[in-house]
Amino acid sequence: MSEQPSEEKSLPASDKKLRDVRLKGQVDKSSDMVTAVTMLGCTLYLLASTGMIEARVRSLITLTTRLYLEPFDTVWPRLVAAGVEVLVYSILPLIVITVVAAVLTNILIMRGMLFSVEPIKPKFEHINPAAGVKRIFSARGIIEFFKSLLKLVTLGVAFVVVCRLGLQALMESARCGIGCLEGIFLALLKPLVITALVVFLVVGLIDVQMQRWLFRRDQRMTRSEQKRERKDIEGDPEIRKARQRQRRSTHGASTRTGIEQASIMIGAEGDWLVGIRYVRGETPVPVVVCRAAPEDSALLRRKAAECQLTVVENRELAGRIGRRAGNGEPVPGDAFQSVADILVAAKLI
Repeated sequence: MSEQPSEEKSLPASDKKLRDVRLKGQVDKSSDMVTAVTMLGCTLYLLASTGMIEARVRSLITLTTRLYLEPFDTVWPRLVAAGVEVLVYSILPLIVITVVAAVLTNILIMRGMLFSVEPIKPKFEHINPAAGVKRIFSARGIIEFFKSLLKLVTLGVAFVVVCRLGLQALMESARCGIGCLEGIFLALLKPLVITALVVFLVVGLIDVQMQRWLFRRDQRMTRSEQKRERKDIEGDPEIRKARQRQRRSTHGASTRTGIEQASIMIGAEGDWLVGIRYVRGETPVPVVVCRAAPEDSALLRRKAAECQLTVVENRELAGRIGRRAGNGEPVPGDAFQSVADILVAAKLI
């Protein structure tokens, strides 16, 4: 059955399709959440290490003033070493935090590690102008636009409010020295940083859900796709139905049910009780011919006594068989060995 180009993708993606596209590197991702977590990690690091960074920078500046007091050849190596030390201890942790935060956040969002070269393969649609315009005006593009607009407006409003509230103090800072200027700068910076973190985290949390919904929406299937996938997994439906009908008719013709057909009973009164039939040369496997739930097992137990059937007390095995196999059906595969052992002990095999 060929899929028509106009056929609507109205069915949710199957687990198999989601697994297949995941192997190709197609999963729901949220760059906003990664950015928010990275910003949070870097901000926490800066808060914890500001004093250390400031001390190293002051030491570097103090060492620089020695250029006028000591020979250049003796001061220059120490100055370079101090500058490298400031960069390493200030910038390197930020780089490590950024990489670790981005990797861990992506692993959590994508629900596991994922390696695929499919997304980086060159494709014509990546450079096709028509496809680019279509992506811009798609639902994903519109959502990205409104997210960016929300962040821009919120941060812009926060910046204007903070500047208006701190403008007077900033104008008067010239009269109180560098110490006062540092306090005013931190007082202005703190609400801006907090606002930015809150906005990015909120937008990130919303974006995770939106990206998941958009991804599921993009992976929807047509009825033709669903039928083709089911056919690939389970085989042709017509052949499968014919085989099922043949099995049912063969099984129904060869298996009679009822306690009179039982070879042995398994279970106990007040619990599950099942009757098993096995006759060498007649039944290829043990078959359930009667069964009773706990509330009805007393009646079946009396009938078994009237028929002089052996009752083997195994409540757990009887429960497993009774819940999963109906009358006329073979015993479940995981119970086959236990039933076979009982039949051997009863000398029925």
